[in-house]
Amino acid sequence: MTNRLDNIVVVGQGAMGLLWYHHLSQNNIALGASANTNINNKVTLLASNQESLSSNELKTTRYKFTPYEQNHAKNKPLIYSNQTDIKSADIILLCLKSFHIASAIKKIAKDIPLHCIVILAHNGLGTFKPVAKLLPNKQVIMAMLTTHGSFRSNPLTITHTGLGQTDIGLLSGELSSLQQEQLTSQLNSALPQVCFHQDIKKKQWFKLAINCVINPITAINNIDNGEVNDKRFSKQINLLLTEIIELSQVENIGLILTDLQAMVYQVALATAKNCSSMRSDILADRSTEIDYINGYIHHLGKNNNVATPENTRLWQQVLKLKS
Repeated sequence: MTNRLDNIVVVGQGAMGLLWYHHLSQNNIALGASANTNINNKVTLLASNQESLSSNELKTTRYKFTPYEQNHAKNKPLIYSNQTDIKSADIILLCLKSFHIASAIKKIAKDIPLHCIVILAHNGLGTFKPVAKLLPNKQVIMAMLTTHGSFRSNPLTITHTGLGQTDIGLLSGELSSLQQEQLTSQLNSALPQVCFHQDIKKKQWFKLAINCVINPITAINNIDNGEVNDKRFSKQINLLLTEIIELSQVENIGLILTDLQAMVYQVALATAKNCSSMRSDILADRSTEIDYINGYIHHLGKNNNVATPENTRLWQQVLKLKS
């Protein structure tokens, strides 16, 4: 890994990809201005529709970003990634749906430099093994979990709807303590707060448990997040969480039922008026990440002879909503 993380490629033009692209690119501009010099930092966006864009569109495309608690959108130039950007990338941040992660890596794997930090930002679990098979053993692969809210009202038009925290940690490869601090500091200066965790896997399981409850219940019942706290779902929530806790023991993750219950309640309350990502996908007739959420629990349970009837039932129900 180089001393500076000069070149960053953000993969994905969705709400979270554009949120990070905006803050990272604006942070680079601010760093250059404060240093009164033309630093070589470059932030680019790798979008799924680039191949269909004309050369003029690739050069002139702009996006609209509305900052948190503001009403006026900022119109900013969008710099698309090319092969040279990928070959010189110090960080590649993939802000994609779970089911697109491996295919996105496969397209660019041959161009990713060995020193590059690959960061996976998505809901659910189950993408790491397919990604690891596509990259060298020593490649640094990290997980990113964020609670920031971002809403895409139109293509290339997003609003920062809620401030949150971002957690990052290693899935494979090695980073020195200095490199960990450098990466955390750089991301934190762009979009705070960012924390590095030595045990990101436990954080992933906490988020998975919350997603296993809020996402399918809101999608199946077509309700806002806050309604999950209604007493009619209490028994179902406890069943879901109890199955997840039993499976977490197999993964050597110590989860406690009362902690998970409290977290589900707090997240549902804090996002009471929000439409969950899974419910949004169903309403828009898009594929959901259910295979990487309750479906992940189902398959992990099957592989370890642990029954997960409630998670399996919700996984199948959501699949039927899309069919």
